[in-house]
Amino acid sequence: MKISDLMNNSMRKKRNAFILLIGVSVVAILLVKASLVPTSVWRGSLVMRNDSLGAEERELLNTNLLWMKNKHLPLDAIPRQLERFTSMQKVCKKKSPITKQFQGIYPSAFMSFRNVSFALLPKTGSTNILRMICITVGPECTNITGYPDEYHYVPRFLQGAGNLTKYTKQGRNSKFIFTFVRNPWRRLVSTYIEKVLFTDSYIAICSWNKNEKFKSLHKELKANNQTLTFKEFIRYCVIEQYFNGGAMKMEPHYRPQILSGALCEINYNFIGQTETYGEDIKVVLEQFQIYNITWLLNEAKKYRKPNEKAHLTSSTYLQHWKTVDIWMINLLKEIYADDFEMLNYPLSPF
Repeated sequence: MKISDLMNNSMRKKRNAFILLIGVSVVAILLVKASLVPTSVWRGSLVMRNDSLGAEERELLNTNLLWMKNKHLPLDAIPRQLERFTSMQKVCKKKSPITKQFQGIYPSAFMSFRNVSFALLPKTGSTNILRMICITVGPECTNITGYPDEYHYVPRFLQGAGNLTKYTKQGRNSKFIFTFVRNPWRRLVSTYIEKVLFTDSYIAICSWNKNEKFKSLHKELKANNQTLTFKEFIRYCVIEQYFNGGAMKMEPHYRPQILSGALCEINYNFIGQTETYGEDIKVVLEQFQIYNITWLLNEAKKYRKPNEKAHLTSSTYLQHWKTVDIWMINLLKEIYADDFEMLNYPLSPF
């Protein structure tokens, strides 16, 4: 063999060894990071980043972070949860608690299944959660409800929450507690699409709390065979109900989520967002002791109704908001100010 060939072979071996060394080093670094991140952000760094919070708020954050550490949440999920809980605590620190009766929550909308408790807020993906529970329950649920399309019957198979005091920050409760929230601007568009364009259930929703102005408008629209526009929905349903009794008296489909979910009162362990639903729902399903998650998600998709398709909201979102007067948008900013701040959503629909 020529000397040049020997030199080339030697150089190739050195190059391959170098590449292998780099690869092993990268893997080692990633493994070290994976093992350190949950611990390194726990307590010390969390408290340092939240000096504006009181001792009680920091302790609640640390408790939830410890739970996340013990549950081995995906590494990218932990920073999201820390950001959500930190923002919530900062807003809640400035707020007075709502009434002891928790009138912001439907009695049937806070329930338990397999030692997990949750508040289902309308238009945040709650329908799909109930559907997946129905599929999991099996014939006992699906034979009656129509497998599992009639999802509103699912709560009868779930345990009622009872006295919500035990779920507060002062209560003693060992259950995993979660809820899902959503961008208020998109939530309003989604409500309009489902309740107005696909069904007539908006009549009951907009008539909530004796909304006489909407009732008068509805008679006029019906007489002329016209459909309620998005602008009219915002003015005569959302804003009018706010004028009539304040945010707490608004219909739950568009009541501020800080109130409907009692976000400052209930001691949640996990806050999911519709915008990261695909990742967050997996964490929730694992707490339900459901492990065939991929199959269940695909099975539930088969039963989604046309008005549940996310693209309907996205494709017409700007089109709807461009029809709304600026004074209405400014008022909505005030109505949902706490939701925008505590959930880190944009202050403008555009």
